Amino acid sequence: MSFTPFDPLEFKNTKVNEAALGALKREISNILSSYVGWYDPFCELIQNALDAVEARNAAEKAAGTEAAYQPRINIRIDLDENALSVSDNGIGLDKEKFEQFLAPNFSFKDGKTRGHKGVGATYVAYGFNYMRVSTKVPGFEASGRIIGARNWLKGNASGANPKVEPDDSKLADEAFLKNDRGVSITVRFDATTHPRQLSWLQAITAATWQKILYIKTGLGSVIPDANVEVVIDVVAKGIHTSVTHMGTAYPWLYQGAAKKASFNELVEAQDLLYKKFGAGRKMPDKYSNLDFIYETWSSNQLMALLGGTLDDEEKEVLERYTPVVSVEFGYTAKLWTQFNDALGLRSKVLLSGIQLAANNMPQGETILVPLSRNIGRQHQVHFLIHFDNYTPDLGRKGFHRELTDFAKSVTRQLTETHLSKMRHLLKANTGTSPDLVRELAIDEWKTEMLAHEAKEPLSLTSPHFFLPIERVSITSAPTREQDVIALFHQLIAGGVIRGLNMMSTNERFTYDGLFKIVFDLAPELYIYDQVTNPLGVPEITGKALSGKVTTPRILEYKFSLDGLVEDFDSQDKNIKDVDLCVAWSTGDLYKEKFGIVSLLLPENADQRQYHGITHVLVDLESGAKYCDLIILGELIDSLNSPDTTADAQRLKYE
Repeated sequence: MSFTPFDPLEFKNTKVNEAALGALKREISNILSSYVGWYDPFCELIQNALDAVEARNAAEKAAGTEAAYQPRINIRIDLDENALSVSDNGIGLDKEKFEQFLAPNFSFKDGKTRGHKGVGATYVAYGFNYMRVSTKVPGFEASGRIIGARNWLKGNASGANPKVEPDDSKLADEAFLKNDRGVSITVRFDATTHPRQLSWLQAITAATWQKILYIKTGLGSVIPDANVEVVIDVVAKGIHTSVTHMGTAYPWLYQGAAKKASFNELVEAQDLLYKKFGAGRKMPDKYSNLDFIYETWSSNQLMALLGGTLDDEEKEVLERYTPVVSVEFGYTAKLWTQFNDALGLRSKVLLSGIQLAANNMPQGETILVPLSRNIGRQHQVHFLIHFDNYTPDLGRKGFHRELTDFAKSVTRQLTETHLSKMRHLLKANTGTSPDLVRELAIDEWKTEMLAHEAKEPLSLTSPHFFLPIERVSITSAPTREQDVIALFHQLIAGGVIRGLNMMSTNERFTYDGLFKIVFDLAPELYIYDQVTNPLGVPEITGKALSGKVTTPRILEYKFSLDGLVEDFDSQDKNIKDVDLCVAWSTGDLYKEKFGIVSLLLPENADQRQYHGITHVLVDLESGAKYCDLIILGELIDSLNSPDTTADAQRLKYE
């Protein structure tokens, strides 16, 4: 549907004279000056889209048609075109609102929405030199663009006021065409805008942008909404990536941690132990060596916890703005550093400290917790404080002094008086490199076992043992890790796997055992032959290593390789430490991060570095080796039926 080009400012003043126009320009300039954040355009467009889908959801619910409506927001970041598009299938703009919503300090929203001061749309229209807006509602559909508005505002362009003109060209976000109603807005960036280049951040994939936007915009809802479908599309150097995520929620690091507990849960556990056993009782293991302690306190709970230490102004803030305070307390400040480093951006997006929030979304930059003792802990806590009945100043200028003072005071007291009492339940953070601590402990273990081996050697040699039965005594496939260990050691004892000397199995250390690779027998016993010795090494390797014995190496037993992948993901074990994993099957979890090279294929046998290795776990992208594998189920299949197994191996791994 077409329309007559219109000046968005005419609605503010039916008679636009030079004086009135000058006043409007100053009004708009003041609005733009309050938007100083790099992510401000993302914040404004996304919060408008969230408000729109929530408004429609409420309307559909009132009409009894809520079940047929799926709220959806599409975010398209085109680094090649230096453009941002945000589309929604929300309430949409009718003709009257379409012509009015860009005017400064004019809003159709109420105080319960994320943006209701009437400045965000003006910022988007006049803060950039290209904005396109498309709308669909029953009975009205239009698409228009406003060009050069920022240059006009700064006096860098001549001519009349910029107008919103009809535009029937191809939409930047064609997904909007499928929506029955809603709004789609596109802005383009240039040398005069902030930001100038979206590529500056060095985020080039949808997965990375997803993390950024859930931290920096209204997608990080303080109150989660699982019903909104969020689609993020990114174009960078001609490559398109996409992520679809259900729901909006603040991205807490503790949610992905392997071991965590809530503060109140720990208090209850301590009280229960005290009542049953008295003072000094050690907490259960599930509450020790935690990665994070987390909690959320309502305003009533804060009053009960801190009421005696709050001054009158702080109590007034509690009553008037009913703040909700959430926290995660990590064992080391490096948790936030590692998160940012993994993103590989030019600036950090998630920091320890205090994040203030209002209108159900984080706003502004983080504030340092002003601790008076144990200063280092200010980098181990991340607070989110949400205030009701409040909206920050224009744009993201900030929160009023009494609110920031309240935030600093409350977070200091919570950290020093309450969270610090639970510090002993977090993982130890000695200040020494965790890698170095781990490596030294492993070296000590190896040295200890070498000394034990020298002091109490075990030897059993006899021509009467191990022959002539020519079969293993285990009669059924393993069903658990213990079965895998028993079968593996039978295969070693029976000479199926040769040249592995088992030094230690261990219950007190992180890893299962130590072994040495030995080539102390006649070289031909280790050398590969497709029929008589299919688990052997190349002839050149067998002869070169004849008589050699390696230093101790680390061995892991698993029923399935899935268990080892889970250990790596939870950081219970380090992939750099493990040399060999013996398992019955590979499982499926490795496929997300790792590749596997099969040495059970005759054409790959020359890659085997010592006897018995069936596979190699490698990096999915580079192919770099992580550790050796002996997958017993596939080893036995290969020995029983080599040709059939080889075909299956090619199908599975190639």
